[in-house]
Amino acid sequence: MRDIIFSGIWMGLVAAALFRPWIGIVGWYWIGIMNPHQLTWGFARELPVAMGIAGATLVGLLLTKDRRALPFTPEIVILVLMVIHFTITTYLAWSPGPAWAQWDKVMKIFLITLITPMLIFGKQRIMMLFAILTLSIGYYGLKGGIHSLTTGFGGMVLGPQRSFIGGNTDIGMALIMILPMTLVLARLLRNNEFELPFQNALFDRWRSQIGLGMYAVFWLTAAAIIGTHSRGAMLTLIIISPFIFKALRHKTLIVSAALIAVFGLGLAVPDQIVERMQTLQEYEEDSSSMGRIAAWSVSWNIAMETPLTGSGFQTFHLPRDVWNSYVTWTDPLSRTLVEHSIYFQMLGQHGFPGLALFLLLLTVTLFTLNRIRRSAARYEDTRWMSGIAWAMMIGIFGYMICGAFLSLAYFDLFYAMVALTIVLRRELHECETARMAQRQHAFSTHGLEESRQPAPGTSPATQVGADFVRSKPNGPNHPIQERRP
Repeated sequence: MRDIIFSGIWMGLVAAALFRPWIGIVGWYWIGIMNPHQLTWGFARELPVAMGIAGATLVGLLLTKDRRALPFTPEIVILVLMVIHFTITTYLAWSPGPAWAQWDKVMKIFLITLITPMLIFGKQRIMMLFAILTLSIGYYGLKGGIHSLTTGFGGMVLGPQRSFIGGNTDIGMALIMILPMTLVLARLLRNNEFELPFQNALFDRWRSQIGLGMYAVFWLTAAAIIGTHSRGAMLTLIIISPFIFKALRHKTLIVSAALIAVFGLGLAVPDQIVERMQTLQEYEEDSSSMGRIAAWSVSWNIAMETPLTGSGFQTFHLPRDVWNSYVTWTDPLSRTLVEHSIYFQMLGQHGFPGLALFLLLLTVTLFTLNRIRRSAARYEDTRWMSGIAWAMMIGIFGYMICGAFLSLAYFDLFYAMVALTIVLRRELHECETARMAQRQHAFSTHGLEESRQPAPGTSPATQVGADFVRSKPNGPNHPIQERRP
């Protein structure tokens, strides 16, 4: 039954993408980030869902006039440079076959990232994409939070199989990234600021109640992060909590409830969670931590040997003896070969230029979001952008912290946030330009009215006569001269 329902939705999205390609963008992110086809049990798992909707979106992009030109921003320039550099490193890869296969996957993510600003514009489409990104992972926050609370955090929260976020640590990072986004989405709904690209009377009627439900998703997502048993996710949650707490309302009530929850849950938290957090202080005795350090040494030594290009995509496809020959910081690995860090992943696979571009993209995106947050908050009509920018800024900050222990440098949720940042930058610029034009128009109109007022000490009749003389087309310098008989 799930397969039939999902297949019907997917085919509807493919058809809609041909005529309204912006729907294809939203649908592609839903499929790529949530992986709903992996929640089915039959034939739908093997459908080329991402390829189908991406192809329809590209066709629709070529046919539609409802699109914008690709904006020229620092983020766009960095993405294009990354595409060029990744292609060079893949051509020189140590494992060409797996490297080109991974290049194909990454380029699809980059392609959609570059197309998104062309099709997503305007408040309604921006909010729709923001909601889809939030809910695609928020579903697992809702589900995982309920599971964690009902089992006393005894069961481990996992993501969908055969996806970027299948493991407990991976889904933990994804939940970290959307945690502030659930809070902002709840506020937009609760304050009746959220707008759909189409009219829906049922949604308009229940919008405020849906906002209350999103607040519940926010708290359940926080519980689900703990339920992943991921040390990196829990550590990141502790780091970003002050920023989120500052944005919360009713702080006294929240602190009181938190103290009660901590006292109650502190007795019920399973020993395995406590033990995993204690290994942060005793990392030398933890095989998982030492495995990460060994993997980092491999990436570092590969980059030192080939600093400009690294080894190309899919370094872990190297033979184990070759991989272990680059281990210098600890004993050779006997576990799965993986980089265990977005930074060392970029460094080992694409050398120092690849790492530099990746860090530059992170930095520029954060600075752009911070500028949007500050500028958009000044005016009522752009304040909604400020909240979205703040949420994504905290989400990317969490990605940078938690990603230090995970190999998710090509996680499509991050690049979706980059694309939405580009869209917000342009939207804010257009609003500021329109506001400036209105001010200039108002100033010129006000100045013209003042110039028409009678001068002090001059009667209205005299002023009218003076205006007539100035406007009479018979002056010596006027191109139209009066004919003389």
